[in-house]
Amino acid sequence: MAELKFFFHEHQLILNEAEPVVGKDVECVGCKQPINKLIDAFYRCNKSLIDSSPASDCVGFYMHKTCSELPSTFTHPMNPKKPLSLFVLPYKKEYFYICHACDSHSQHFMYGSDSSVSSEFRVCLKCVMSELKSLEDRNLCHPGHNHPLTLVQSPALFLCHACNTTATDLSYICTRCCFYIHKNCANAPTTYQSKFHNEHALILTYSLPQQYRQYLCYCSICEKHINPIYWVYICANCRFFAHVKCASLTEMLRLIESDIDDEADCGESSLMQFPVHDEASLHETMQQCIIKAVNPSTGEPSPYINHWAHGHQLALGNKNAKTLPLNLKPKIAETELLICDGCMNPISLVDVFYECSLCNFFLHRSCSQFPKRIKHHLAGDLEAVLARESGELYTFQCSGCGIYGNGICMLNDEYTFDIKCASLPRIIKHKGHRHPLQQLKTPDDFLCKGCWREPVTEEVRTIVYGCEKCEFYTHIGCVLSAQVVKHRWDPHPLYLILSLKNVPDHPHEFPCEFCSKEINTNSWFYHCNVCDLSFHISCIDPDDWLSNIKFGATNIYSDKHPHPHGLTYILNKKTRNCNLCGEDARDTPALQCSPCKYIVHRNCFIKE
Repeated sequence: MAELKFFFHEHQLILNEAEPVVGKDVECVGCKQPINKLIDAFYRCNKSLIDSSPASDCVGFYMHKTCSELPSTFTHPMNPKKPLSLFVLPYKKEYFYICHACDSHSQHFMYGSDSSVSSEFRVCLKCVMSELKSLEDRNLCHPGHNHPLTLVQSPALFLCHACNTTATDLSYICTRCCFYIHKNCANAPTTYQSKFHNEHALILTYSLPQQYRQYLCYCSICEKHINPIYWVYICANCRFFAHVKCASLTEMLRLIESDIDDEADCGESSLMQFPVHDEASLHETMQQCIIKAVNPSTGEPSPYINHWAHGHQLALGNKNAKTLPLNLKPKIAETELLICDGCMNPISLVDVFYECSLCNFFLHRSCSQFPKRIKHHLAGDLEAVLARESGELYTFQCSGCGIYGNGICMLNDEYTFDIKCASLPRIIKHKGHRHPLQQLKTPDDFLCKGCWREPVTEEVRTIVYGCEKCEFYTHIGCVLSAQVVKHRWDPHPLYLILSLKNVPDHPHEFPCEFCSKEINTNSWFYHCNVCDLSFHISCIDPDDWLSNIKFGATNIYSDKHPHPHGLTYILNKKTRNCNLCGEDARDTPALQCSPCKYIVHRNCFIKE
């Protein structure tokens, strides 16, 4: 048990901190403040344990441990020329002195130049402790700066070099260089347990570590850019970054709760939710969008229709032949993959569709009813055109998803949409952002938060989904990325990673398996936790930009590039060189003559 011999008390004092004394709180003989026996470390007179008579001066002798550690002398700024000594007033109720610093009465410990002369300068313990604390705070050696810092006790408005804000606060300054930080930032804990990231503690760093500077970093809480020269909280395992101010939570929680209330008021629950689960769900969702845009009749479908996009009469068909009368059974196999020439999506077993068996032409019932003219809320008046009417090899690039297609498009002089993007809702909800996203014309400084790329093309006017409040924008094509996909290189499903919180305990980099380039972890990407494989969104299916093109047209001739046989329009998957330019034609649209082993790039074939 620790013991102490204090200068004005004749007996040994015993430290009570490990085994609190049971009983009511008592008063410290030094500062005259209560001692909480269950919390405070304090000394008591050893003799009081033996002599417990009420007349004994030792029975009530208790003293805070902090009071016992006061310096014997102290120089106060109000009397700087002469040091003050610690002295004790007689231990009687009628004795007290007035503190010259705060005008309060003191009955026991004081600092003074001469305890016997009433006119001499004296201060109480409260003022001395406050000044000692101020001296401790006033000169600070902080690990976030190389030089000592000095406290400026008057509030000021300045740009803090820790949090990069200009809030008015007390400040520490460096007198040797232009460095200012808020007092609150100087007291920020070096480790912090955030409610936004409770898996691991966040570590305070005084600039963004070099290994994270290859790409722009964004705060995982407010989603705004992190300047690498300012302080930041980091979880290296999860790549979680947070501004110093955002990590304090109080203001951010209030804003987020306000956002949730606002979204509930605007009917967020009724918005279409993205990302959808898988590719089949995406096709179904796109059909739902078209159906809402068409608002088709619910009556029995006509057995035959004439459609502006095709020169022959179309007959009603259905892959599930059991649901149709015998005279309307389709002439196609149930296992055959049918592609709608309107939306370019597959036709499922439950879809009602129309077909021209002579031309391999198919239309969903809903696509067949899509209006010839619509008014788009951003692009204006659009007119429907079948792309292949301009030639078997004609394709267009959608101003929404950026994918090339040759089905039905809606266009004017500035914009061209496939009918899926033309019917997408104006406002959606996406898990990648806490606010609803609305369709917007592409901003001048656009950078997609999904794939981290610029607009899909410079030649085509594009439309994106975005939140102007947070300057959050993303390609429509990225919004349409499914939550789960399959890949031939991995036996497990690949999951869309919108935040690295979904890949815990993964401190190393994420190289793309397809292109071998490092993935910017601010972007969305696909990942398998089992095999630790990752893919860029654009690398998960490199042919996706051609997914809306229907290949298979035959008997194609050209006077500019004559060939004795008709050519077939294909997506070439073999390593073969173009017979016109000599370059590799693999993974490109091409025209071939199988008997002659003749192949040319599509672009070479149509080139003037």
